[in-house]
Amino acid sequence: MKKIFFTMIILACNIVFSQTVIPEKYSKIKFVYEQKSNFFIENDKVYADTLLLQFQYPKLKFSKVISPLDSTKIVGFIEIKNFNYEDKKILESTLYHTTNTIEGTYDLKKNKTKLFFKRGNKALTEIFKKYFGGNYNTFLFNIIVDYNSKQIDTNYPRKNYSESFDSQLKKINFINGNNCLGTYTFQTNKGYYTNTVTLNKQYNNKITPGTIFSNTNFGVSEIVSLFDTTTLISVIYE
Repeated sequence: MKKIFFTMIILACNIVFSQTVIPEKYSKIKFVYEQKSNFFIENDKVYADTLLLQFQYPKLKFSKVISPLDSTKIVGFIEIKNFNYEDKKILESTLYHTTNTIEGTYDLKKNKTKLFFKRGNKALTEIFKKYFGGNYNTFLFNIIVDYNSKQIDTNYPRKNYSESFDSQLKKINFINGNNCLGTYTFQTNKGYYTNTVTLNKQYNNKITPGTIFSNTNFGVSEIVSLFDTTTLISVIYE
């Protein structure tokens, strides 16, 4: 499969969140990310970047239009009535797996972060009821990032596994010398992907939704992949 490049130019590097002043003394950093699908549904139409529509639904034709969410962008849309059963199941799964609230706590003394993932939100519930004929199961899991042992432990309700930092570290390719904006490429069993990452120099690199980078000391304010966007929405020091 060919490499898929999905880059987005983001002008802002330093974004102000819920707490802008870092105290001199603190023992924990608490932060929250929102992960949302890059698909969105409005007026019985499924909108997305044209590259995403081509990748996910290569046999379906789409029309181009100004994005209902951002008038500066051109996106594609497919009327949901043109989706067959299999197409709908793919969309249902994609929306479900890319809608998460991520609550993180970094403990300075333990040098360890615990990330709690909660799948779904109110908007997704409404979409499932309207277009998929039901609801979804609430899914919770956590990831523990241990910076001392350089180990990442993922704990699902019925399955746990561990990975080393070496196997998961990502290197950012910075854009035009901007040390707050870049891309990183990685491989899965489906091929190669490239994500865009925006950093915030106000925060240290322990503020992350789970991706560990080898060549930055800044926190992650946003990660944009082909399928979803993960955005930092709050940071609190205790």
